[in-house]
Amino acid sequence: MKNRCIITFEGLNINRFVNNLCRQNITILGLSRDGKQCILQVDATHSQKVVAQLKEKCYNILDIHYTGVSFGLQFAKARFVLIAAVLLCVILLGISSQICLRIETQGDFDDVAVRQALYDSGIGIGTPLVGFNPDAVENAVANKLKAMYAVVSRKGSVIYVNAVATKQIDMPIDMSKRRDVISTVNGIVTSVLCEQGNLLVKVGDAVKVGDVLIEGRRVFNDGESRDVYALGRITVRQSVQGSVEFNGYKTELQPTGNECVKTGVVLFGKEYVQGCPYDSFSVKSSYAYLQPLNLAIIYNTYCETRSVTVSCSLNDCLDELQKQAYDSALKECGFVPQDVEYTVTGNIVTATLSAQTYIQ
Repeated sequence: MKNRCIITFEGLNINRFVNNLCRQNITILGLSRDGKQCILQVDATHSQKVVAQLKEKCYNILDIHYTGVSFGLQFAKARFVLIAAVLLCVILLGISSQICLRIETQGDFDDVAVRQALYDSGIGIGTPLVGFNPDAVENAVANKLKAMYAVVSRKGSVIYVNAVATKQIDMPIDMSKRRDVISTVNGIVTSVLCEQGNLLVKVGDAVKVGDVLIEGRRVFNDGESRDVYALGRITVRQSVQGSVEFNGYKTELQPTGNECVKTGVVLFGKEYVQGCPYDSFSVKSSYAYLQPLNLAIIYNTYCETRSVTVSCSLNDCLDELQKQAYDSALKECGFVPQDVEYTVTGNIVTATLSAQTYIQ
């Protein structure tokens, strides 16, 4: 297809203008008129000269478009940023497929431990996957974790790991030896089950670490005894309390009305965004995801806040008081709490943390 420039314009003395073009050896490839409006076709190499003369003569140019190779060149020129962005996306997509962007773990080991073993083996978020050797990584991860075996596979930019622990064989119990059931915690006995031995505690007894709960001794009716391997299960309830006093006031954060927005990117799971200029603030984040590049634009809206002390009733700030009581109890807690109970006595809020421990 011949490279043409098709110009639509309007004005007076069109014949004179066309004759002037011919005198300049500008070949007219097509011409049509409708009143004051004219559609002129010239070789694309003369387009800039013709357009310049139209502007000089003050003609009203309505449209300019190209055919053939010139159309592609003009299209690319007019949309350079868009084309560059598409090319960049294609390049980044090709590059990202050779970079580890996500790690999925399963099996018998903690996710953090597996990721650390992978990292020690040379694989982590953001590391290149060129020359990735799953067999070598499997051996390295299994050795690091002391696992029975590990299976490592790759799908695109995602690494999948399944590590299985070595099965432990329970050692046989020598039932001929004496053995006492001894408390490992401080607390209150809530249930007892003695299968063999001399039970020394009952429900409601307070016990501490080191107390013998079931003695490894069997007592016969005639008063004689012999050593045995004590068997049974004692349930001990551990508990700890924390309290806070209500003083009629509470401190809350209130917005000052000052706001600012900071823009950043999320790359390989990490956020790169400017910090907040306020000492005290709340933040709202929104994201615009660029798929399939695993890239996101983050918009953080920071709202400045200040601490204000206001009067309130106990019910108004009960949730905060319970949290303070819980935190106070947790500081003294030497076990993982399973239950929490809150009580209010006068202006004192108390949190009781407890857990059941089975000793056998």
